[in-house]
Amino acid sequence: MVNNVLGSQANLSTLLAQSVNNANQSSVSPSLLTGSDLQAINDLQTNAPKISDELLSQLNNETIDEALASNQKVEDVLKQQLTSLFTISSTLNYKLSDEELTLRTVISSQHEGLLKNENSTQLIERLNTSVKNIQGAYANTSDILSSLGQLGHEQKTFLASSQQRVERSLNPYMESLNRAKYEDDDNYLFELSVKTKEGDVINITFNSSQGYDEKTGEAIDGFGISYEVNGNLSEAEHTALTQVMAGVGEMADEFFEVSENSFNPLIVPNQTDMSLDFLAGFNSEQLAGFNVSFSTTQNKDLDSKENNLDLSYSIDEALNQQALVFKAVGGQNDIDFALDMSTIGAKDTQQMQQYLASLDQSLEDSRVNSTEDDKESAFGRKGDEAMQQGFALFKGAFASMSSAAERYSNLESLADQHFNDGRAMVADLVDNMITNDARYQGLGNKAPNTLGVGISKLADFDATFSYALDNGDYQPKSTIELSQATEQAQLGELSGVTQSKNVSSHFDYQYSRPDYYDKEESYNVNTAVKNKELVGLDQSHEVDVDTKMFEFNPQTNQYELQMAMQEQTISKSDIRLIDDIWLEENENSYSMNKKERVESDEKQDEFKKTSSHSHNKLVTLIGDLDKLAENKDVRREYLTNLSQVNFFMDKK
Repeated sequence: MVNNVLGSQANLSTLLAQSVNNANQSSVSPSLLTGSDLQAINDLQTNAPKISDELLSQLNNETIDEALASNQKVEDVLKQQLTSLFTISSTLNYKLSDEELTLRTVISSQHEGLLKNENSTQLIERLNTSVKNIQGAYANTSDILSSLGQLGHEQKTFLASSQQRVERSLNPYMESLNRAKYEDDDNYLFELSVKTKEGDVINITFNSSQGYDEKTGEAIDGFGISYEVNGNLSEAEHTALTQVMAGVGEMADEFFEVSENSFNPLIVPNQTDMSLDFLAGFNSEQLAGFNVSFSTTQNKDLDSKENNLDLSYSIDEALNQQALVFKAVGGQNDIDFALDMSTIGAKDTQQMQQYLASLDQSLEDSRVNSTEDDKESAFGRKGDEAMQQGFALFKGAFASMSSAAERYSNLESLADQHFNDGRAMVADLVDNMITNDARYQGLGNKAPNTLGVGISKLADFDATFSYALDNGDYQPKSTIELSQATEQAQLGELSGVTQSKNVSSHFDYQYSRPDYYDKEESYNVNTAVKNKELVGLDQSHEVDVDTKMFEFNPQTNQYELQMAMQEQTISKSDIRLIDDIWLEENENSYSMNKKERVESDEKQDEFKKTSSHSHNKLVTLIGDLDKLAENKDVRREYLTNLSQVNFFMDKK
């Protein structure tokens, strides 16, 4: 059985006029050279691809400081070396980067081999030759500059950095190295599609496979590679594309490295080095989004084992929204997360830390086993570590997209008008009242507020993370959700901001047993501002917990309820600060209902029930109350303003 076939020539035929032509290399004319450098250049001619007469003449006639004052001249020499490996007859409106030059060198060579109907062994030899030629181009560049006495520390650093980027770009395409890593039957796939803001689409695909031909009894290698551009890229678009390719390339490195140990029951794959930090610098002025897929298949056992990762990121400027969807399946582990986030927001370090801490707490709440006193993870050691690694990637994406929103806001003129004059100002007023006003009583609740008080300046978002472990009949799943929504309103002289923050955690065993754990937490803040002064502030914090635990009874062959509990904590604070009179209402309530199975010989289903309820309310009035009692006009004006603020707050 052959697992795969050679790459499609139809895909490769889109690489118009990008074939290899090593035979047509122009020689350097000695008549253009001067003095003592002639012999050094003649020595290089026998060992290196040639550099252009014009550039070489410039290097010899200029001083070192003039010729190599910047890395541009070094890059010019390097470009000459890389370009000499192949020819492009089509006219491009931008300069190719070192990475794309090398990528097109490899692809062009493979295209030529496919058109000649070469077999997989010959194609692999071509690939190895291309890699050696590219490595030689860097060596030749160093030799040329060194012979001219123009290879200093800065130039060495530039070349080393460029070669490192190139090697990272080539890594997914170096089939001979991949074959050494995957000694058994496997399939290796990398796909990247990027869409520019103008609608152009760039597709990059690589796949390799190893299989066994039952007729011949021989191992067979097959692979395909394609690079397609639907449209014309500008230099700015090309630069933005290169940035995405660099970030995705680093992800690919980590994914395929992790895949080697993903099915080893004794080794926990370490995916902590994978990062989505590059999203913070995504160029929305040039690009609209991208999709990337990685996958490996290993047929070591009778059943196929797969590792798949799919990622989609896009920006909708009309809606001021950015969206990320991530899904990774490896062995028994299934990780999904999604982030929908506004592109309008500001930096809020304290709130970001609060949200990350809230996510950590939610994960801890949902990961515990269904045994009441057992705080070990229900996913086991290996499963829990895999979940923690995926969760770290999710939190990193959340932080990166928030940073991107901050950067986008600074680019948009409307953002300053609608955001900074609204939410940012109100957020500062609320923060000052909560932290600095001695009269503030606060939300005195039993449950700690993991969401943080006050108004967040971060971009609004809706985020979901889930992790599932599929181990046959044992299928625990954990889901975390976090969101923030902000609205602004105005009525006459009053304006204000309303914001809700919500986090929830859920744990169950899907189809294997009826246990579950639900926790919902919400914090809502509502404000009223008049003449840039805070006159109304309402806050509410609520935590709801609902959990049930079961135990399997072999005698009845079914799960029986052991414990069920519902718990609710609510805290509220309403403040009015009008005419320097402070009016605050604080209200707190707590309720709990719980039943636990009691072992009894007389009754099959006997439960102990426990309930707890509490409620308190405090009204505080601080200020010059005599003026309200003595002056009817002052009292009337105060009550009128109070009524207007209450109406405004209730209406929102």
